Amino acid sequence: IFCQVLPAMQSALFRCSQACRAVVLSFQPMRMNSTSAQNRLDNWGVQRTPNGNLPVYRDIRNHNTRELTIIRKVKGDLEALRSSILSEFEITPDRVWVKQGRVEIKGFHRQEVVAWLEGKGF
Repeated sequence: IFCQVLPAMQSALFRCSQACRAVVLSFQPMRMNSTSAQNRLDNWGVQRTPNGNLPVYRDIRNHNTRELTIIRKVKGDLEALRSSILSEFEITPDRVWVKQGRVEIKGFHRQEVVAWLEGKGF
C-alpha cells in the first residue's frame, strides 16, 4: 500500500512546487512612479469614493444658468490644488473657488479634471 501512495504524493508535491515556483517567478516589486512622488510635493490629495470613482461632479444651479464642476473629498492644501488647476487648465482665477473640503470650477470640466487627476495617480 505504501508503494502505491508514495508516487501519488510525489506527483502532488511536484505540482505544488511548480505552482510555488511560478508565483515566485511572476512576482514583480511595486515601483513608485514619478507622478506619485510629485503628488507628495503638491501637498494635497483627492480621496476616491467607496465605489472607486473620483469625486468630481457637475452641478447646475440658478435655473440652469450656472454650471459648476465640483471636486470633493480633497485633503491637504486646497490653495495648492487651486493653483495647480489654474496652471493646468486655461481658467481665470475668478472662476475657481475654494470651499471647505472641496474646490468649485465654473463651467463643465468634469472629463478634463478626471483625466488630469488619474494622470497624477489618484
